[in-house]
Amino acid sequence: MRVGRTMRVGRRLSGLLAFAALLAVVVGTAWEQQPHGHRAASAPAGEFSAERAFATIEEIASRPHPVGTPEHDRVRDHLVGRLRNLGLETEVQRDVGRYPAALERDVVGMAMAGNIVARWPGSDPTGTVYLAAHYDSVPSGPGANDDGVGVASILEAVRALRASGTAPRNDVTVLLTDAEELGMIGAEAFAAAGRDDPRGGVVVNHEARGAGGPVLLWRTSRPDGDLIHTVAGAPHPNTDSLSTALAGAQSGSSTDFAALDPAGLRVLDWAFAGRNAYYHNPFDDPAHVDLATVQQMGDNAVAQAREFGARDLADSGDESDRAYFPLPFGILIVVPLWVIVALAVAALLAVAWTIRQVRRTGEADLGGVFGAAATALVAVPIAGAATYGLWEAVETIRPEYRPLFVDPYRPECYLAAVLLLCVTVLAAWYALARRLFGPTATATGLLCCVAVVGAVFTALAPAAAQALVVPGCAAAVGVSLTFAVPDVWRLPVLTLFLIPAAVFLGTSAWSALQTGITGAPFLVAPAVVLLGGLLTLTLTHAWPRRRAALIPAGTLVLTVALAGAGLAVDRFDDRHPLMSQLGFALDADQHRAQWVSRQPPDHWTSRFVTETPPRPPFAGLWSEAVASGPAPAPELSAPVAEILSDTTESGHRTVRLRLRSTRGAGTLALRYDVPVHNLRVAGRELAPAPKQGFQFDAVPPEGIDVELTAPAGPLPLRAVDYTWLPDSGLANPPADIFYRQDSTAAVFTTVTLP
Repeated sequence: MRVGRTMRVGRRLSGLLAFAALLAVVVGTAWEQQPHGHRAASAPAGEFSAERAFATIEEIASRPHPVGTPEHDRVRDHLVGRLRNLGLETEVQRDVGRYPAALERDVVGMAMAGNIVARWPGSDPTGTVYLAAHYDSVPSGPGANDDGVGVASILEAVRALRASGTAPRNDVTVLLTDAEELGMIGAEAFAAAGRDDPRGGVVVNHEARGAGGPVLLWRTSRPDGDLIHTVAGAPHPNTDSLSTALAGAQSGSSTDFAALDPAGLRVLDWAFAGRNAYYHNPFDDPAHVDLATVQQMGDNAVAQAREFGARDLADSGDESDRAYFPLPFGILIVVPLWVIVALAVAALLAVAWTIRQVRRTGEADLGGVFGAAATALVAVPIAGAATYGLWEAVETIRPEYRPLFVDPYRPECYLAAVLLLCVTVLAAWYALARRLFGPTATATGLLCCVAVVGAVFTALAPAAAQALVVPGCAAAVGVSLTFAVPDVWRLPVLTLFLIPAAVFLGTSAWSALQTGITGAPFLVAPAVVLLGGLLTLTLTHAWPRRRAALIPAGTLVLTVALAGAGLAVDRFDDRHPLMSQLGFALDADQHRAQWVSRQPPDHWTSRFVTETPPRPPFAGLWSEAVASGPAPAPELSAPVAEILSDTTESGHRTVRLRLRSTRGAGTLALRYDVPVHNLRVAGRELAPAPKQGFQFDAVPPEGIDVELTAPAGPLPLRAVDYTWLPDSGLANPPADIFYRQDSTAAVFTTVTLP
């Protein structure tokens, strides 16, 4: 293979230098994608300033403000005042919302949501541009990042747009949704009440699942061609069609996208996920906000509001999906899907021609090439399994990590260990393949593997396949060209055509790691093995002939050392508390109480629960609990269900009742075990009726009216009310522990309907 012959000039040194240059591209690309710098409060009035936005974050996110609390009311009133001061027509739209029907739940969450809607009328509107974020927080944290950054970015973006003299053609509406943390309830209420623009519109949604990192467009409505062309003009178009394709395939969701997209609105779902240990955390406070991330989010909000605000929203334009990928310096390449198909075919042809050439020169045979290709493919799941096993081992040593849905507070050593372990698998495969099949067959086989896998993915999902097809095609063409250029140019040409692989590796591996270590086996491992493997084409004759096994052995030792360093460095304390889940349940009928938990006991909850699931009647209400224990039974009054009417006709029993809490609880639930045909709660019809009942938050003092229809006969019901566990004073945690947002104190009673 001519790749090898290029190494004769300088041989090892030239290959190593080329490999080092490509690694520098990988690191530089990953670094460039991260947010850097921000504008001060003294910036010109017409520009977005992260410091000015930060002042809003300090105003609204210094304390937790979940739905139904006085602090939530204060934040809402403050935001309404700010929007009116900006000159926008502002109102609070109160509607009963529910968990989106498309995301089925046996017990449906509901709430009275107060969405803040502020309208900036356009000069000749063809639709509405919605700048959306949610203003509620979880009870366990102030929500400075989730979603104070989103809210503040929108307010500052609107201020900057108005100060710059922007006169949008379309209506621009600030939509600050309520009760998102309860299950996208505010957004669902907005859509279900028909409050969106009948002419249609575009929603730019702002979210967070961490406390920093690049702002990523991780999901879009389909088809996305028209939307993505606008995103490409944003200052920080951090997205790719593989990520949005994977997100679109998810059945669940944790953002308002799940409620707004099914309503017919076109949605761009932006979020950041770096430093995600602070997600839903007491220290999701202003002190842990990254101003550079705020600047990225705000700059994008301004650009998209200006662009969508000026165009004809009635003209959907490009009604097809597109393939797209980022390049350094704020460039987003957008191409039709047929381009990816053509590149996949070109890659296969280039690889076939390369195989023909190396066979003709005698540098490799088909058996060696296909053997190397097969083993390269096997290396991908091995790398995935290895990274999964690494984290399993860490969790075995540090079991406190196991129930976490976020990364540790100090993840750097762990992240480096994951990357290095993937490199270890790649190096071990490369050393073994060279020994078994020879250097040329190994290089050609790897190229063949990437091209074939890319072609398969192109056939299944061409938009997602760009992550392999573009760098794979470039590498295949580069190798082919080495047969046509003079010897002195072969290595430079090859290195040049491997730059796409380095860029794609830099943009994908680190950003994927930032979103969570648990995703590394599925996202990071394939990228490192396949794209990183392409970079090894420069090492065909630079790889040591003897003791090559020392390279993967050395990286494996470093992996273990880094994992050990992570265990030593990352500790829970009062500034880095451990998330724990605990619930209290009181059976008011029997005056018996239990502690329950949805996660195994930790060093705090082991004082209350053992790994024994709760027994009836607690088991029926906490079916997901895996631990329980006896609890003292304080004098707490039970919720009341006042029967307003009870009629039976044609074999159907219809009951109307008023459900209220006698102890001022903000959440009420009604549970049943019999089939319910129709259910109406607080005037909102739930169709089809959920299998087991509903849970309603932000309950007014007078309670809520419920009407249900079931088969004639006995109708056993249970009424439950909930308060936030720390408010009950029943189990105050130490400073190094904080309760997850579903940690509650509940009282339940049976409603007798013979």
